[in-house]
Amino acid sequence: MNNLAKISAATGSLALFLDLVPSQYAIYPAAVIVLCAVLRALIQPPEASSRWAGAYQIMSAIGANLGWALPRLRPGISAVDVLREDKEAAKLAVASAGIAPLSSKPSSPA
Repeated sequence: MNNLAKISAATGSLALFLDLVPSQYAIYPAAVIVLCAVLRALIQPPEASSRWAGAYQIMSAIGANLGWALPRLRPGISAVDVLREDKEAAKLAVASAGIAPLSSKPSSPA
């Protein structure tokens, strides 16, 4: 599923959910969404094997962190920032260490 479809599904389901809530109470679910987004930005992701990983991912989904808004730090995945001109050298260093780099592009069948 591409990112646009994910965003459309998330915003559409959010609009349907908020439509079910009486307008005088709509501030509460909106506050929960904003709170989850803020907490997601402040709290470091737990290890993938942690019992908190599932709760963290639910909090991330409620905070609408999906598609293009998906943070680079997620349970079980780490990231190292490098300058663009050092990108190839970083790929070679990772490959020489025997680590398979993750790719955001789907792998083509061999």
